[in-house]
Amino acid sequence: MSIQVSDAQVNDVYDRVKAKGFPYYPSDYKSRLHEFNKLIQFDRSTLFKPRQKIVGQTPHGLALAWSYMPHAWEVKCGWMNTPMSLWEDEERLKKGIKKVLQGTFWERTEYHRVTDSQIRSILRRFSNTQIVSNYRPTAAALMYDKFLEKASPLFGGKTGTTWDMSCGFGGRLLGAIAADVNYIGTDPCTKTFEGLQQIKEDWAGLNRTIELHKLGSEDFRPDKNSIDLCFTSPPYYDWEKYSDEETQSYIKYPTKEEWIEGFLRETIENCYYGLKNGGTLIMNVANTKRIKNFEAETTRLAMQAGFHYMDTWYLQLSTQEKGEEGNVKRESIFIFKKE
Repeated sequence: MSIQVSDAQVNDVYDRVKAKGFPYYPSDYKSRLHEFNKLIQFDRSTLFKPRQKIVGQTPHGLALAWSYMPHAWEVKCGWMNTPMSLWEDEERLKKGIKKVLQGTFWERTEYHRVTDSQIRSILRRFSNTQIVSNYRPTAAALMYDKFLEKASPLFGGKTGTTWDMSCGFGGRLLGAIAADVNYIGTDPCTKTFEGLQQIKEDWAGLNRTIELHKLGSEDFRPDKNSIDLCFTSPPYYDWEKYSDEETQSYIKYPTKEEWIEGFLRETIENCYYGLKNGGTLIMNVANTKRIKNFEAETTRLAMQAGFHYMDTWYLQLSTQEKGEEGNVKRESIFIFKKE
């Protein structure tokens, strides 16, 4: 039975949230410290299901990452509407507010108790609207735990170094901080890079190094044989248009074929150059409407560069994470070795 909600109640919520301003994730130190502590204290060892080779994930640390990336709400995903465009559309935003008050998709809420979190949920989940993806820090930290050496004074072990070829919105950087490993990151988007630098300034520990470069992975040549792990989820060609800067790979390489050769191949070859013998390349990719054979092309290019295929794991997406085709799914994690 549908709950009756008056226009006056919807208008009251709308007026209050608009007067308050866009519901960005809290960026004050107290809120960020709270989220950081939740990430650090979470037992991520429970996330991996070895029999199914599934990497699970939790939201720990995600709000922290988003708090440094307010521009993410304006990034265009293919033909979908941006969350910011929904915020600016009075009629559609009111429809979303009404759904919250009715309990259509969420637990029913009294009109005077609607929270910023619920408004963010509307902006993320309204039909034909999509926010860009961000790698879960807990899943990233688990991968670092599995594939990088950690410092061991007792046995003389040294902490490994990872290169995140496409940093994105900070999920893997925060995962590296939580896992206490050395991190190199590359990303050409100006606003995203500024957010990454802020994360580094706020949370970098004294024991590990964080090195950030404002350029694309196809143009970054790491020191030869200097890296233990290359791990990223690359851009899916032109689905997420992070900015309109000329350094963006979808602008530099406007056709699918040019992008695969100019961006993806060059990135993988740079990984091979930088990795130590015995080092690992991990690519989290999925086939999409834009590149229907993205997984096969990634494997082909890796093997042509000299890598040996080792295994495929799977990243379990949450119910709110949807791929380009709008369906909830899991993504392949391809694991290669340089021998």
